[in-house]
Amino acid sequence: MEVKPESYMKFLTDGNLGKLTKWLRTFGYDSEVYPGSIDREFLRAGAKQGRIVLTRRRDMAFRNFTGRMYVVSSDTVPDQLREVIKEFSLKVNPKSFFTICLACNHPLVVIEKSAVRDLVPIYVFKTQMTFSVCQRCHNIFWSGTHKERMLHYLKLHNLIYHL
Repeated sequence: MEVKPESYMKFLTDGNLGKLTKWLRTFGYDSEVYPGSIDREFLRAGAKQGRIVLTRRRDMAFRNFTGRMYVVSSDTVPDQLREVIKEFSLKVNPKSFFTICLACNHPLVVIEKSAVRDLVPIYVFKTQMTFSVCQRCHNIFWSGTHKERMLHYLKLHNLIYHL
């Protein structure tokens, strides 16, 4: 069964926003990092794919662009997250966390525990109950302590309040 993210808002970021992109994926938002130069092709790709373009390059705001673009002004990842969450009224809902592959941005699919027996460390298999797999890159995901650390990070930086 495929887990659907809470929102279908999609983003295309420049390479300077790679960590922000990973956090957006963590939250369940479809987010791609543009691999090329930040130029007209970057904007065309965003418009063609129906993505909101996020960039750190202030001069891009003066380009003729028919899509939706936002210039991220913050330097640190927590501030960038806060800025983008506020600008787009993003929902930061733990139920949507880890529904998108952090490596390749493909939706994750819940997989039976028995199917990962030989694919994850023994300790992980014994201590975790639920697993997801990316059908594109075949990475396997489980909550573990990573989710707890992530929630702590978000609370520490006042990015979420009532979790």
